[in-house]
Amino acid sequence: MGRNKTAIIGLGNYLLGDEGAGMHAVELLREKMYGHNVDIVDAGTPGMNLLHQFEEREKVIFIDAGNLGLKPGEYKRFTYNQVRSLKKNKGYSLHEFDLISFLEQATTLKKTDGIEIVIYGIQASEIIMSEKLSNIVQRTLEPLVIDVYNEALFEKKGVVNA
Repeated sequence: MGRNKTAIIGLGNYLLGDEGAGMHAVELLREKMYGHNVDIVDAGTPGMNLLHQFEEREKVIFIDAGNLGLKPGEYKRFTYNQVRSLKKNKGYSLHEFDLISFLEQATTLKKTDGIEIVIYGIQASEIIMSEKLSNIVQRTLEPLVIDVYNEALFEKKGVVNA
């Protein structure tokens, strides 16, 4: 049996407050996506071992907290090319696993050929030792999850902001 053509991958660290927003989002999506042909992946802070997630895919959606230059709790939908330019201008990663560097390496290795890559980045408010999200990021999670759900099932495109 092959994989589903779409994967939603949550990144982050549950123990660092808002840094875990991607993980919290996929937890909510797992319930919403039940019965749909979408793979939900709780990836944590992996390295290159994430490469296998591109196999047999048409679309991969990442959810990650980042340094996006937005107001705390805001989120935005990026294509891979948009987020690459963001990294060059402002930085991006809040943790040692840099999603953009990973995607650049995956592209060099031709793992992303023919795959639509979308990143939902959420601006963190608090990176502290905590398993809980800040109130502002917690409030944003539900609209973010709805947008990712719609993107995965209905191929919704465009910039989304809470």
